[in-house]
Amino acid sequence: SSSHRYPLTRPSLSPSSLLSPGTSSPQQRPRAVPAAMAEAVHYIHLQNFSRSLLETLNGQRLGGHFCDVTVRIREATLRAHRCVLAAGSPFFHDKLLLQDGGRLLLPAAIDPDAFEGLLHLIYSGRLTLLLEALPGHLLVASGLQMWHVVDQCSAVLRELEVTGGQ
Repeated sequence: SSSHRYPLTRPSLSPSSLLSPGTSSPQQRPRAVPAAMAEAVHYIHLQNFSRSLLETLNGQRLGGHFCDVTVRIREATLRAHRCVLAAGSPFFHDKLLLQDGGRLLLPAAIDPDAFEGLLHLIYSGRLTLLLEALPGHLLVASGLQMWHVVDQCSAVLRELEVTGGQ
C-alpha cells in the first residue's frame, strides 16, 4: 500500500527577509520548521471531548440556545438541534432530509414522556427510567429506529423474564 506524505515544512527564511516593508516585527512572519519535524505526525486525543461536547449541546438545548427544530408530540413541544436528532435517530435523519422547515410533528401514538427520555438519551448517552416505563420507551425507540436502544431495552425485558422480575 502506498502512503502519501504531506510536507509540513514552511519555506526557509533568511534573517534579512524577516523584516520587510509593512512588517513591524519578526514574530509576525512564519518561522521555518526543522526538517526533522517535517515528517513527524502527531495525533491529539482529547479525553472525554465527545461527552463534553454532548453535555454542552444538551445545556444549549435546555437553555433554548441555537435550537433549529421544534418537535411537537400531542401538547408537548421540545426544542432540539437538527444535526443531533439526525445523528441520534435514522427516523429523524430521513425526516429532516426530506423536510426543510423547523417543525416536526410526531404521531399522537408516541408517548411524550418516553420521547423526552429518548431525547435526553440522544444528548447524553444515558437513560434512567422506571421499569414500568420500559415498554413505552421500547415502542418509541422502535418508531424512531433507534435500534441500539431497542436492543438494550429488549435485553432488560428478557432478563426480567428469566429472573421473574427480581
